[in-house]
Amino acid sequence: MVETPRTSRPRVSRWLLAGWMATAAFAGYRLMPTADASHTHTGWDQRHVATIHGNNGPASGGSGPGTQDEEYCIMSETSAMPASSIAPFIQETLTQLSFDIVWDGSADWRVDLWRTQKFCNEYATADRNRIELEYRIRESWASLCGGEQYACVTASSPVTDSSGAHQHYLYMNAHLKREQLAALATTTRARKFINHETGHLLGLKDPDYYGHCMHSVMHNDLYASLGCTDPVWYPTTSDFVSVRSIADRTN
Repeated sequence: MVETPRTSRPRVSRWLLAGWMATAAFAGYRLMPTADASHTHTGWDQRHVATIHGNNGPASGGSGPGTQDEEYCIMSETSAMPASSIAPFIQETLTQLSFDIVWDGSADWRVDLWRTQKFCNEYATADRNRIELEYRIRESWASLCGGEQYACVTASSPVTDSSGAHQHYLYMNAHLKREQLAALATTTRARKFINHETGHLLGLKDPDYYGHCMHSVMHNDLYASLGCTDPVWYPTTSDFVSVRSIADRTN
C-alpha cells in the first residue's frame, strides 16, 4: 500500500445514521429494500475490487489505510483538464459530502477510500502497482470503452476469493471523459459519472434490459435509451444494500 495521510473521520455505520428516520431500528431494517439480484455480478467472475470483503484499517481515523482498504489515485491525459483541477472534486464526491450520499464507508467501512498523495503517473511502477483503484481522464476512451460517448471501467489481475466461490480483481480503473467533467459547470452531472463508474468498481451493474430501472445511480437517466429517467447523481439506499451484499458474499 502507498502510505497516505488523511483527515480522520468517525467510522460509524451508515445504517445507524439512517436509523433516526425509522420509528424503530428494527422497523427501519425491515423496510430497507433488498438488492435486486441482477444489480450485482454473480457467478464465478464477479467484477469488483478484491478488498471490498474486508476492512483492517484503524478503528477511528489514523495515519494510513490498512491492506484491506481501497487506495485510489487520479491522473489526467488531457491538458484541458489537469489532474490538479479535477482531483479535489473527485475526492469530495467520493468521501467528503454528506455521509448518506458518498461511497466511502459503505458496508460498514469495507469500502474505505483513501486518495493517494500523488497522481497515478507520478509513482514508480512498483508503487503504482500497489494502488487498487485509478481514475483516469482523457478526451476520449472510444477504443477502450466501445464508443465515443462512453466512460467505462476495466479490471486486471483476477484472483480467487478466499471463499473459493468467485473470482474478483486486485486492480480496477475508471476511465472518464473530460467532457463528462468539463469545467464542473453542471456539478451534479459530473458527480453522476464519477459515482456511476465507482459503482462499477465496487461490483454494481448497468441495467440489463429495457425497463430494468431502480432508484440507483447505476440505473439513472444516463440510460434513458433503456427507459430509465431517474436523475439521481449519488449512490442510493439500493446501491448501498447491493454493495453490502457483495461485501457479505450474499449477492
